[in-house]
Amino acid sequence: MTMARAHSPAGAQTPAGGPAPMRDGAADDGAARNAPVVVLTYGNAGGRRLQMLLESQPELTCTTSTGVLAACEQAAAAWRQIEGRPAKVLSPLAVKSVRAMATQMIMAVTVRSGRPRWCELAAADPSAAEAFLEVFPGTRFVCLHRACPDLMSNVLLASPWGLAGAGFAPYVTAYPGSTVAALTAWWAGHAGPVLDFERAHPGSCMRLHYTNVTEDPDTALNSVRAFLRLGGPDILPSAPGDAPARDAAAGLANGDDVPDLPLDQIPPPLLAQVNQLHAELGYPQVAASGTR
Repeated sequence: MTMARAHSPAGAQTPAGGPAPMRDGAADDGAARNAPVVVLTYGNAGGRRLQMLLESQPELTCTTSTGVLAACEQAAAAWRQIEGRPAKVLSPLAVKSVRAMATQMIMAVTVRSGRPRWCELAAADPSAAEAFLEVFPGTRFVCLHRACPDLMSNVLLASPWGLAGAGFAPYVTAYPGSTVAALTAWWAGHAGPVLDFERAHPGSCMRLHYTNVTEDPDTALNSVRAFLRLGGPDILPSAPGDAPARDAAAGLANGDDVPDLPLDQIPPPLLAQVNQLHAELGYPQVAASGTR
């Protein structure tokens, strides 16, 4: 199992119940343990299954697509416009204002749940994660990936009559003659930006693969717990045969249930892009003339 992890610098704490902005300086373990957590992923990559593992941790309040990250991005953009600042540059006043807004929303969630630390599953544009990280520099990001052919098989199993939804529409329009090519472009268009975010913020990110979560969930959870500095003992390995059951409702069906993909339908430039991303993620190369 391949996992990349790194730790961010820590700093001052915020009032009890609120996320901790972490600044340059000596490590502050208390702030690190209180920092927000974001699972950054894309559809059908296993985000719900990872969230189910994280929900077992008594410190974490787990939510999905609350809009907090998007709200921070919009507020930050408004401040930059008002102050005439360039992209990705916020004044101290703007940071304080956006942080106060987000902290109130996060605290409303954590106080209601009784669990002190917020953990958001965000299948979102990483630009929103960039804005959130600018406001909460101590945020810990768990970046979850799934190999392109495996994800495509999963989507096709769940949508045998074709791709539907606004998220797929631009890719279907670009590749109207092949669902496989459209799905390949969709995967590259989502996995690539998440990988870019990891490269830009190695100290704030940990990478997980779908197979980590499905094949050895206890080891995956222990690795995430260490990265997030969660308290308590490690999770004991499950006995053979105790692996989580397939969860088709969560979009986690096994890609082996569908026929081999016609990978020769993927245009060569797109295939080269996928293989470059696969190489960086540690996945096998995709051969146009082969099968999964």
